[in-house]
Amino acid sequence: MGQLTLDQAKFQALVKVGLRKVDTEVSAELHKTKPMKDILYTSKTSDRAYDDYSAIGGAGDVPAFNGVLTYGDIPMGYNVRIEPSEFALGLEMERKLWENNLYPVLKDMAGELRNSLHRTKEKRAVRGYANIASTSFDFMQSEEGVAIASTAHTTKASNVSTTSGFSNLGSTAFSPTAVEATRILMGGFKNLDGEYMSVKGDGFIGPTTLEQKFEEVCTTPKGLYSAEGTVNVQANKNWKYETSIYFNDYSTKSWGMVNWAMLKKYALWIDRVDADLNSTVDFETYKIKHSIYSYWGYGFTAWPFIYWHSVS
Repeated sequence: MGQLTLDQAKFQALVKVGLRKVDTEVSAELHKTKPMKDILYTSKTSDRAYDDYSAIGGAGDVPAFNGVLTYGDIPMGYNVRIEPSEFALGLEMERKLWENNLYPVLKDMAGELRNSLHRTKEKRAVRGYANIASTSFDFMQSEEGVAIASTAHTTKASNVSTTSGFSNLGSTAFSPTAVEATRILMGGFKNLDGEYMSVKGDGFIGPTTLEQKFEEVCTTPKGLYSAEGTVNVQANKNWKYETSIYFNDYSTKSWGMVNWAMLKKYALWIDRVDADLNSTVDFETYKIKHSIYSYWGYGFTAWPFIYWHSVS
């Protein structure tokens, strides 16, 4: 496939006199003050090809002393590796089109490329969560060998049962009843030692199709879906929710309950190169070339920050 060139033959309208206005399409989400990658992850810089993360558990309960000291063990956690990938895009324009273009569109190639990169990051940021029940990771490897949202989490600690407290994946549609049930399940999450972590769910993430339901559960003081005016106990829990239309591309029903503080601790976005822009004029053809290069990736170093519901 030959190299694509933006030429005058394709953009004849841009060299015609008399058009009142020529617009360029820019998605509304590009103007959001805070990108989803900064909401759903903590950004970190790195100078390494990959970053490895691990954790350790704590000491067990203190037994009764019967004259001889009992020694305990501290379990090791699973290793996680996040390896960023390179992204790049170029635009090439015929010199004649550049000179004859009578309108502001296609003049700011750097801006066009920045918009494209921003949109790419928005999509990828959401994709990390939309696929959180899958082991097809984009940028990470996990020694545990299961998805971040899974019913089969394990621990390296000996003599620890994973029958309860080690599952963070369900399939229940969003409702006030589901919120309370999920809140209780998150409170029962256990750590590497099999001890309760007392995780408090305080937010929701999901598609824009659930935004109204999120708002209703978060703010309706009483009478939520009930003619009796029953008090909505969730309204006083200071829930915070975030939605993105890009979740809709995967499911309009799936959603997650999160602990925002833990999410920002365990969901990491690694920036190697944010946006490297370059421009040049080809010596032989006088074609104007612009490019953007970026180098980044994301991953999750632990799972107990989220309970995800994959709803069909």
